This record gives sequence, C-alpha cells and structure tokens, in this order.
Amino acid sequence: MKRRMRLAVVGPLAVSSLALGALALPVGPAHAATPSMTCSLSDSTAIPGGFDVLVKGAKPGVKVQVKEPHGSASGTADANGEFKFGFGPRGPATATQGKTKISCGTVSQANQHDAQAQYSKGFRQGLADTKADCKKQPPQGLTAVDPNFEKGYNAGAAAGLAKFCK
Repeated sequence: MKRRMRLAVVGPLAVSSLALGALALPVGPAHAATPSMTCSLSDSTAIPGGFDVLVKGAKPGVKVQVKEPHGSASGTADANGEFKFGFGPRGPATATQGKTKISCGTVSQANQHDAQAQYSKGFRQGLADTKADCKKQPPQGLTAVDPNFEKGYNAGAAAGLAKFCK
C-alpha cells in the first residue's frame, strides 16, 4: 500500500521535472546568442552644435535605424556590429534593429556620464599615487588634463593623504 502511494506522489514529480528540464535547455543557448545592442551619443566634431550616435552590438549586415525629434537615419551595421551617424540639432535619440529598440538618451546625459567617469578615474589615480608615496602629485604625462579628471585626482589625493599619510 505504501509503495503504491509513493509511486502516485513521486511518479508525476519525476516526469514533470524531466519535462521542465527539457524545455529549459533550448531557451538558454538561443538567448545567449542574441547580441546586446548599446547606443551612445557624443558631441559632433563634424557638425557644429550637433551630435554623433554610435550603435554597438548590432547584428552585422542588418539595417539599423536611428531616430531623434528632428529626423532619422538608417544604414547597415558593419562587420563589427557598429553603426554611426551624425545629427544636427540635439535631442533624445533611439536606435532600432528589427524588434530591438533602445534609448540612446541625450547628449547632456552622455556628457554628464563622461564627466562622472573622468572624475572617478582621476580620483582612483590620485588616491593610488598618494598612497604609493604620500605626496600629492599633479597628473603625469598628460598634455591636456580633463577638468573633471583633475578635480577627481585632487580629491583622491586629498583622501589618500588623510587616510594613509598621517
């Protein structure tokens, strides 16, 4: 009697776990093969007051469309999965390839992100330099230091002096 009860409970569980396991296998590799598309904006060097859109991670050889409030552009992603285009007026942009649509944001958001990245990079460098020899040194080997990098470097050096050089 107990054996029959055990088979009645364990049997369906074993069968359902095998069925679910078999269903989960095809989903993983198909999802992993999908490229992850990114989009970034930067001030244009060719168009005064404009911006450049750079799409990366697109499927090579497939059409990419970039839209912003004043217009749109389309082209084919190159062999590296990249597509670049310049726009005149600044505005929020989106990139689309097939059913994948991503927001590129705005130039001011991109510039703010770059400023934060430069500050962080400078802070880490200033902290490391000061920790190494307890002397606040200006950044070495750079002809034109980014102002955000310099602010970060000075803050990192000050933190290093306070923490490691008492």
